Amino acid sequence: MMTSNQPEKKSPPENQEVSSKSETHSTVSSPELPTQNNSRYRTLYRFTFLLLIAGTLWFLLWLLYLQYYEWTDDAYANGNMITINSAIESSVTAFYADDTDLVTEGQLLVTLDSTAYQAFYERELAALSETVLQVRQRYDQVLVKQANVENKTIEVSRAQLNYDDRLKVVDIGAVSNEDFIHARDDLLAAESALKQAKFELQVACDARGVTFIKQHPLLEEAKARVRIAYYNLYHCSIYAPYTGYVAQRSVDVGEWVKPSVAIMAVIPQDYVWVDANFKETQLAYMRIGQKASVKLDIYGSKVVYEGKVLGIASGTGSVFSLIPPQNATGNWIKIVQRLPVRISLDPKKLKAFPTRLGLSCEVEVDLSNQNLPMLAQVPPKMAVSKTRVFDIDQEKINQIMDEIICKNLEGYDF
Repeated sequence: MMTSNQPEKKSPPENQEVSSKSETHSTVSSPELPTQNNSRYRTLYRFTFLLLIAGTLWFLLWLLYLQYYEWTDDAYANGNMITINSAIESSVTAFYADDTDLVTEGQLLVTLDSTAYQAFYERELAALSETVLQVRQRYDQVLVKQANVENKTIEVSRAQLNYDDRLKVVDIGAVSNEDFIHARDDLLAAESALKQAKFELQVACDARGVTFIKQHPLLEEAKARVRIAYYNLYHCSIYAPYTGYVAQRSVDVGEWVKPSVAIMAVIPQDYVWVDANFKETQLAYMRIGQKASVKLDIYGSKVVYEGKVLGIASGTGSVFSLIPPQNATGNWIKIVQRLPVRISLDPKKLKAFPTRLGLSCEVEVDLSNQNLPMLAQVPPKMAVSKTRVFDIDQEKINQIMDEIICKNLEGYDF
């Protein structure tokens, strides 16, 4: 019994030893709490300091740079697309350029069947010869009528003399009354014939006109018909109006073409621009002539085009749409509108790195110069683009017509 009671008497010291160890452990670990709090505070301070620095840097960046620039990626390369149409109706006999081909101004693109137009041209030349003869007859008719008037004048003088002679002796019975009456009637008839001849002369003069024979209205009309026939014959060949690249070729040999149907397009590469669609909130300080930089997606950021603002559109795209918006309704929702801004491109850089119509790009405009106008102030006085491919050699056709006129007026004193 005593052996079993001895271990129970030793248990209290062990409990005291355990409790004393736990108290010692708690007293040793308690100084770590202030250290952790201080570490959290330092991290918070550092983060706050970094935020302040980042905010300050962002403010300085906006103050010194960003407020003077506007940027958009809603921009696309644009340029002139010349649609090629036929001026006449005919069948295609050949075409000399296809898609992606380079053509120069005045280069032959398409030829049309000219058989009918050649016949029309020759018919009008023959009609001009006939008209020259008709006009010559009108001038000759005036001479005929003038001679007729002179003849009738002489007849009147003769009838007047006979009448005067009989009038002196009719009272003494030297001539019969019947002979006197015949003389009087002959005089009246001669005077009436003279009046008719003068009217006919006036009609002939009116038909002749008061112009020189080569400038007669009938001749001018005939020459105009010849020019139209020559114009149609000339346009049996279709030439490139500008230097560029062929696109959308739809014509083929044997096809019947009309003026209202496009047969192909030519896209020049020397005049290309960018249409940047800026938000209306970005345009308050944008002016014509401000510098701009353009990056095309096809080349990336390694190629930067220098340009400037050429103009700001006078309306948004929705205004010029087929169905303009009607905002005077109860369910109206305000949407930020965009205006197209035309940006020029450096020709030298454009020649080294050509672009294509419709390519996406990024545009940044420098707004620092505020002494420039927002709208164009001076209207253009020169052609933006022009071509001479449609100029017809008038000297050639005029020479042909002059030869025909002179040949049919040979020997005529005019």
